[in-house]
Amino acid sequence: MTPNLKNILAATLVLCAIAQALPSRPENSHIYDENRLVPAQQLEFFDRLSDEVANETGISIDAVLLDDIGERVAAKYAEGIAEKWQADAGREGEVLIFVAQKQRRKLVVTRGTARDILDEAKIRKAEQEFLVPNFRQERYGDGILSLAGWLTFTISDSTGKKFDIDMQEAPAEEGMTVRGWIFVAVVFGLLIAFGRKGRRFGFFDNMKKLLCVSEIEKSQWPGIFRDAFGENLVSAFISGRCLVEGFDALATPWTIDFILRDNSPEVVAKLDAFQEKARRENIAFGHFYTPAEIAQIHDPQELEYLQIASRNAPLCGVQDFGVQDLGAQDFKNC
Repeated sequence: MTPNLKNILAATLVLCAIAQALPSRPENSHIYDENRLVPAQQLEFFDRLSDEVANETGISIDAVLLDDIGERVAAKYAEGIAEKWQADAGREGEVLIFVAQKQRRKLVVTRGTARDILDEAKIRKAEQEFLVPNFRQERYGDGILSLAGWLTFTISDSTGKKFDIDMQEAPAEEGMTVRGWIFVAVVFGLLIAFGRKGRRFGFFDNMKKLLCVSEIEKSQWPGIFRDAFGENLVSAFISGRCLVEGFDALATPWTIDFILRDNSPEVVAKLDAFQEKARRENIAFGHFYTPAEIAQIHDPQELEYLQIASRNAPLCGVQDFGVQDLGAQDFKNC
Protein backbone atom coordinates (compact mmCIF):
# COMPACT_ATOMS: atom_id res chain seq x y z
CA MET A 1 0.00 0.00 0.00
CA THR A 2 1.45 3.37 -1.04
CA PRO A 3 1.98 6.16 1.53
CA ASN A 4 -0.59 8.38 -0.18
CA LEU A 5 -3.20 5.66 -0.08
CA LYS A 6 -2.45 5.05 3.59
CA ASN A 7 -2.90 8.75 4.34
CA ILE A 8 -6.20 8.88 2.47
CA LEU A 9 -7.44 5.78 4.28
CA ALA A 10 -6.38 7.18 7.65
CA ALA A 11 -8.10 10.49 6.97
CA THR A 12 -11.25 8.67 5.89
CA LEU A 13 -11.27 6.61 9.08
CA VAL A 14 -10.81 9.74 11.17
CA LEU A 15 -13.69 11.49 9.40
CA CYS A 16 -15.90 8.45 9.87
CA ALA A 17 -15.03 8.33 13.55
CA ILE A 18 -15.85 12.00 13.94
CA ALA A 19 -19.14 11.59 12.09
CA GLN A 20 -20.07 8.60 14.23
CA ALA A 21 -19.35 10.61 17.38
CA LEU A 22 -21.90 13.25 16.38
CA PRO A 23 -25.47 12.58 17.53
CA SER A 24 -27.79 11.76 14.67
CA ARG A 25 -30.67 14.04 13.83
CA PRO A 26 -33.92 12.47 15.13
CA GLU A 27 -36.22 11.37 12.32
CA ASN A 28 -39.40 12.84 13.80
CA SER A 29 -38.22 15.60 16.10
CA HIS A 30 -36.07 18.72 16.24
CA ILE A 31 -34.72 17.87 19.71
CA TYR A 32 -32.08 15.30 20.65
CA ASP A 33 -32.60 14.97 24.40
CA GLU A 34 -30.18 12.42 25.83
CA ASN A 35 -31.46 12.59 29.41
CA ARG A 36 -35.09 13.35 28.52
CA LEU A 37 -35.03 16.70 30.26
CA VAL A 38 -37.73 18.32 28.11
CA PRO A 39 -41.33 17.25 28.91
CA ALA A 40 -43.26 15.61 26.07
CA GLN A 41 -45.76 18.48 25.67
CA GLN A 42 -43.00 21.05 25.37
CA LEU A 43 -41.06 18.86 22.96
CA GLU A 44 -44.16 18.59 20.76
CA PHE A 45 -44.66 22.37 20.79
CA PHE A 46 -40.97 22.95 19.97
CA ASP A 47 -41.27 20.60 16.99
CA ARG A 48 -44.38 22.40 15.73
CA LEU A 49 -42.69 25.79 16.09
CA SER A 50 -39.54 24.62 14.29
CA ASP A 51 -41.54 23.03 11.47
CA GLU A 52 -43.44 26.29 10.93
CA VAL A 53 -40.26 28.39 10.82
CA ALA A 54 -38.49 25.90 8.54
CA ASN A 55 -41.40 25.74 6.10
CA GLU A 56 -41.63 29.53 5.86
CA THR A 57 -37.93 30.48 5.86
CA GLY A 58 -35.84 27.38 5.17
CA ILE A 59 -34.22 27.79 8.61
CA SER A 60 -34.45 24.90 11.06
CA ILE A 61 -34.37 25.55 14.81
CA ASP A 62 -33.04 22.46 16.60
CA ALA A 63 -31.77 21.54 20.05
CA VAL A 64 -29.23 19.02 21.34
CA LEU A 65 -29.13 18.27 25.07
CA LEU A 66 -26.22 15.98 25.93
CA ASP A 67 -25.17 14.56 29.27
CA ASP A 68 -21.38 14.57 28.79
CA ILE A 69 -19.14 15.55 25.88
CA GLY A 70 -15.91 14.54 27.59
CA GLU A 71 -12.83 16.49 26.52
CA ARG A 72 -14.38 17.88 23.36
CA VAL A 73 -14.41 21.64 22.81
CA ALA A 74 -18.08 22.53 23.17
CA ALA A 75 -18.20 25.26 20.51
CA LYS A 76 -16.47 23.17 17.83
CA TYR A 77 -18.51 20.10 18.70
CA ALA A 78 -21.74 22.11 18.45
CA GLU A 79 -20.66 23.54 15.09
CA GLY A 80 -20.02 20.03 13.80
CA ILE A 81 -23.48 18.89 14.86
CA ALA A 82 -25.11 21.98 13.33
CA GLU A 83 -23.32 21.43 10.02
CA LYS A 84 -24.28 17.75 9.93
CA TRP A 85 -27.91 18.37 10.89
CA GLN A 86 -28.28 21.15 8.33
CA ALA A 87 -26.96 18.84 5.61
CA ASP A 88 -29.20 15.98 6.76
CA ALA A 89 -32.29 18.20 6.72
CA GLY A 90 -31.37 19.89 3.43
CA ARG A 91 -32.24 23.32 4.84
CA GLU A 92 -30.78 26.69 3.86
CA GLY A 93 -30.10 27.67 7.46
CA GLU A 94 -29.61 26.04 10.85
CA VAL A 95 -29.98 27.30 14.42
CA LEU A 96 -28.78 24.79 17.00
CA ILE A 97 -29.37 25.20 20.74
CA PHE A 98 -26.56 23.15 22.28
CA VAL A 99 -26.41 21.98 25.91
CA ALA A 100 -23.74 19.84 27.60
CA GLN A 101 -24.94 19.12 31.14
CA LYS A 102 -21.78 17.97 32.91
CA GLN A 103 -19.67 20.67 31.27
CA ARG A 104 -22.34 23.30 32.06
CA ARG A 105 -22.12 24.62 28.52
CA LYS A 106 -25.12 26.24 26.85
CA LEU A 107 -24.79 28.02 23.53
CA VAL A 108 -26.44 28.68 20.17
CA VAL A 109 -24.75 27.92 16.84
CA THR A 110 -25.95 29.29 13.50
CA ARG A 111 -25.23 28.10 9.98
CA GLY A 112 -26.15 29.19 6.46
CA THR A 113 -28.80 31.87 6.07
CA ALA A 114 -29.47 31.90 9.82
CA ARG A 115 -25.97 33.27 10.39
CA ASP A 116 -26.73 36.19 8.08
CA ILE A 117 -29.85 37.37 9.93
CA LEU A 118 -29.11 36.57 13.59
CA ASP A 119 -26.74 38.91 15.39
CA GLU A 120 -24.08 37.05 17.40
CA ALA A 121 -24.03 39.53 20.28
CA LYS A 122 -27.81 39.41 20.66
CA ILE A 123 -27.72 35.62 20.64
CA ARG A 124 -25.19 35.57 23.48
CA LYS A 125 -27.39 37.96 25.45
CA ALA A 126 -30.48 35.83 24.80
CA GLU A 127 -28.63 32.75 26.07
CA GLN A 128 -28.03 34.52 29.37
CA GLU A 129 -31.58 35.85 29.62
CA PHE A 130 -33.53 32.72 28.66
CA LEU A 131 -31.40 29.59 29.03
CA VAL A 132 -29.25 30.24 32.08
CA PRO A 133 -31.93 31.29 34.65
CA ASN A 134 -34.24 28.40 33.73
CA PHE A 135 -31.48 25.81 33.74
CA ARG A 136 -30.37 26.95 37.19
CA GLN A 137 -33.86 26.05 38.39
CA GLU A 138 -33.74 22.78 36.43
CA ARG A 139 -36.55 24.02 34.21
CA TYR A 140 -34.98 22.78 31.02
CA GLY A 141 -38.09 22.76 28.86
CA ASP A 142 -38.98 26.33 29.82
CA GLY A 143 -35.45 27.46 28.98
CA ILE A 144 -35.40 25.77 25.58
CA LEU A 145 -38.89 27.00 24.64
CA SER A 146 -38.33 30.58 25.77
CA LEU A 147 -35.09 30.80 23.77
CA ALA A 148 -36.75 29.16 20.76
CA GLY A 149 -39.54 31.73 21.04
CA TRP A 150 -37.03 34.58 21.03
CA LEU A 151 -35.27 33.07 18.00
CA THR A 152 -38.60 32.71 16.19
CA PHE A 153 -39.51 36.33 16.90
CA THR A 154 -36.09 37.53 15.74
CA ILE A 155 -36.24 35.50 12.52
CA SER A 156 -39.77 36.80 11.88
CA ASP A 157 -38.65 40.39 12.45
CA SER A 158 -35.60 39.99 10.17
CA THR A 159 -37.31 38.18 7.29
CA GLY A 160 -40.77 39.75 7.44
CA LYS A 161 -42.27 36.26 7.59
CA LYS A 162 -45.18 35.51 9.91
CA PHE A 163 -45.69 32.17 11.58
CA ASP A 164 -48.93 30.48 12.58
CA ILE A 165 -47.71 29.94 16.13
CA ASP A 166 -49.29 31.45 19.24
CA MET A 167 -46.72 31.51 22.05
CA GLN A 168 -49.57 31.86 24.54
CA GLU A 169 -50.23 28.18 23.84
CA ALA A 170 -46.69 27.16 24.81
CA PRO A 171 -46.95 24.63 27.67
CA ALA A 172 -45.02 25.34 30.87
CA GLU A 173 -43.39 22.81 33.15
CA GLU A 174 -45.39 21.78 36.20
CA GLY A 175 -44.77 23.20 39.64
CA MET A 176 -43.74 26.77 38.86
CA THR A 177 -41.69 28.15 41.72
CA VAL A 178 -41.80 31.72 43.01
CA ARG A 179 -38.46 32.39 41.34
CA GLY A 180 -39.88 30.92 38.16
CA TRP A 181 -42.84 33.29 38.21
CA ILE A 182 -40.48 36.20 38.83
CA PHE A 183 -38.47 35.15 35.78
CA VAL A 184 -41.62 34.94 33.63
CA ALA A 185 -42.65 38.41 34.80
CA VAL A 186 -39.22 39.78 33.87
CA VAL A 187 -39.39 38.19 30.40
CA PHE A 188 -42.85 39.63 29.81
CA GLY A 189 -41.59 43.02 30.95
CA LEU A 190 -38.74 42.86 28.45
CA LEU A 191 -41.13 41.97 25.64
CA ILE A 192 -43.48 44.80 26.58
CA ALA A 193 -40.48 47.13 26.48
CA PHE A 194 -39.98 46.18 22.84
CA GLY A 195 -43.19 48.12 22.10
CA ARG A 196 -44.37 47.47 18.57
CA LYS A 197 -42.07 44.50 18.08
CA GLY A 198 -43.02 42.98 21.40
CA ARG A 199 -46.68 43.17 20.54
CA ARG A 200 -46.04 41.42 17.24
CA PHE A 201 -44.51 38.55 19.17
CA GLY A 202 -46.87 35.74 20.00
CA PHE A 203 -46.86 36.27 23.79
CA PHE A 204 -49.49 38.97 23.29
CA ASP A 205 -51.02 38.54 19.87
CA ASN A 206 -50.63 35.77 17.38
CA MET A 207 -47.57 36.29 15.22
CA LYS A 208 -49.86 36.47 12.21
CA LYS A 209 -51.39 39.74 13.39
CA LEU A 210 -51.90 41.86 10.28
CA LEU A 211 -50.49 45.35 10.60
CA CYS A 212 -51.11 47.04 7.24
CA VAL A 213 -53.53 47.00 4.29
CA SER A 214 -51.07 45.27 1.96
CA GLU A 215 -50.70 42.38 4.41
CA ILE A 216 -54.48 41.90 4.45
CA GLU A 217 -54.62 42.06 0.65
CA LYS A 218 -51.97 39.33 0.41
CA SER A 219 -53.48 37.22 3.19
CA GLN A 220 -56.01 34.39 3.00
CA TRP A 221 -58.92 36.71 3.75
CA PRO A 222 -59.94 37.72 0.20
CA GLY A 223 -60.11 34.04 -0.71
CA ILE A 224 -62.03 33.23 2.47
CA PHE A 225 -64.66 35.86 1.64
CA ARG A 226 -65.03 34.64 -1.94
CA ASP A 227 -65.35 31.02 -0.82
CA ALA A 228 -67.80 31.84 1.98
CA PHE A 229 -70.20 34.00 -0.03
CA GLY A 230 -69.62 32.93 -3.63
CA GLU A 231 -71.68 34.85 -6.17
CA ASN A 232 -73.58 36.48 -3.33
CA LEU A 233 -70.54 38.68 -2.67
CA VAL A 234 -70.52 42.08 -4.36
CA SER A 235 -67.60 43.57 -2.45
CA ALA A 236 -65.51 43.21 0.71
CA PHE A 237 -63.55 46.28 1.69
CA ILE A 238 -61.73 48.07 4.49
CA SER A 239 -63.19 51.49 5.16
CA GLY A 240 -63.63 54.33 7.60
CA ARG A 241 -61.28 55.12 10.45
CA CYS A 242 -58.96 52.21 9.62
CA LEU A 243 -57.70 54.29 6.69
CA VAL A 244 -57.33 57.55 8.59
CA GLU A 245 -53.83 58.80 9.36
CA GLY A 246 -52.84 57.83 12.88
CA PHE A 247 -54.79 54.56 12.94
CA ASP A 248 -53.02 52.12 15.28
CA ALA A 249 -53.39 48.54 14.05
CA LEU A 250 -51.78 47.25 17.24
CA ALA A 251 -54.53 48.71 19.41
CA THR A 252 -57.55 48.52 17.08
CA PRO A 253 -58.62 45.80 14.62
CA TRP A 254 -59.13 46.38 10.92
CA THR A 255 -62.86 46.66 10.19
CA ILE A 256 -64.02 44.96 7.01
CA ASP A 257 -67.43 45.84 5.56
CA PHE A 258 -69.35 43.84 2.97
CA ILE A 259 -71.87 44.36 0.21
CA LEU A 260 -73.92 41.19 -0.26
CA ARG A 261 -76.84 40.52 -2.55
CA ASP A 262 -78.42 38.70 0.38
CA ASN A 263 -77.39 39.81 3.87
CA SER A 264 -79.77 37.61 5.85
CA PRO A 265 -78.51 36.31 9.23
CA GLU A 266 -78.09 32.80 7.80
CA VAL A 267 -75.76 34.12 5.10
CA VAL A 268 -73.77 36.37 7.42
CA ALA A 269 -73.36 33.43 9.83
CA LYS A 270 -71.04 31.79 7.29
CA LEU A 271 -68.23 33.89 8.76
CA ASP A 272 -68.78 32.59 12.30
CA ALA A 273 -66.29 29.79 11.71
CA PHE A 274 -63.58 32.40 11.10
CA GLN A 275 -64.18 34.59 14.16
CA GLU A 276 -61.26 33.17 16.15
CA LYS A 277 -58.88 33.45 13.21
CA ALA A 278 -60.08 37.02 12.68
CA ARG A 279 -59.43 37.89 16.32
CA ARG A 280 -55.90 36.51 16.19
CA GLU A 281 -55.11 38.29 12.94
CA ASN A 282 -56.55 41.64 14.03
CA ILE A 283 -59.67 41.57 11.85
CA ALA A 284 -63.23 42.61 12.76
CA PHE A 285 -66.31 42.16 10.58
CA GLY A 286 -68.30 45.38 10.28
CA HIS A 287 -71.47 46.15 8.30
CA PHE A 288 -73.16 43.84 5.82
CA TYR A 289 -74.88 46.07 3.25
CA THR A 290 -77.04 45.06 0.31
CA PRO A 291 -76.79 46.87 -3.06
CA ALA A 292 -80.21 48.37 -2.34
CA GLU A 293 -79.00 49.82 0.95
CA ILE A 294 -75.95 51.33 -0.71
CA ALA A 295 -78.17 52.78 -3.43
CA GLN A 296 -80.41 54.38 -0.80
CA ILE A 297 -77.53 56.24 0.80
CA HIS A 298 -75.84 57.06 -2.53
CA ASP A 299 -75.85 60.79 -1.98
CA PRO A 300 -72.65 62.89 -1.88
CA GLN A 301 -74.23 64.74 1.03
CA GLU A 302 -74.72 61.56 3.08
CA LEU A 303 -71.93 61.23 5.65
CA GLU A 304 -72.16 57.43 5.73
CA TYR A 305 -71.76 57.15 1.96
CA LEU A 306 -68.94 59.69 1.92
CA GLN A 307 -67.03 57.62 4.46
CA ILE A 308 -67.43 54.50 2.34
CA ALA A 309 -66.76 56.17 -1.00
CA SER A 310 -63.78 58.29 -0.01
CA ARG A 311 -62.07 55.88 2.37
CA ASN A 312 -62.06 52.32 1.15
CA ALA A 313 -59.56 49.61 0.32
CA PRO A 314 -61.33 46.87 -1.67
CA LEU A 315 -60.19 43.31 -0.98
CA CYS A 316 -62.37 41.47 -3.49
CA GLY A 317 -65.44 42.00 -5.66
CA VAL A 318 -66.26 45.53 -6.86
CA GLN A 319 -62.98 47.43 -6.81
CA ASP A 320 -64.16 51.02 -7.24
CA PHE A 321 -67.24 52.67 -5.81
CA GLY A 322 -66.20 56.28 -5.48
CA VAL A 323 -68.76 59.09 -5.56
CA GLN A 324 -68.01 60.00 -9.16
CA ASP A 325 -67.33 56.54 -10.55
CA LEU A 326 -70.17 54.36 -9.36
CA GLY A 327 -73.77 55.46 -9.50
CA ALA A 328 -76.78 54.14 -7.64
CA GLN A 329 -77.94 52.30 -10.74
CA ASP A 330 -74.74 50.25 -10.74
CA PHE A 331 -75.57 48.86 -7.31
CA LYS A 332 -79.22 48.31 -8.18
CA ASN A 333 -78.09 46.09 -11.02
CA CYS A 334 -75.85 43.98 -8.79
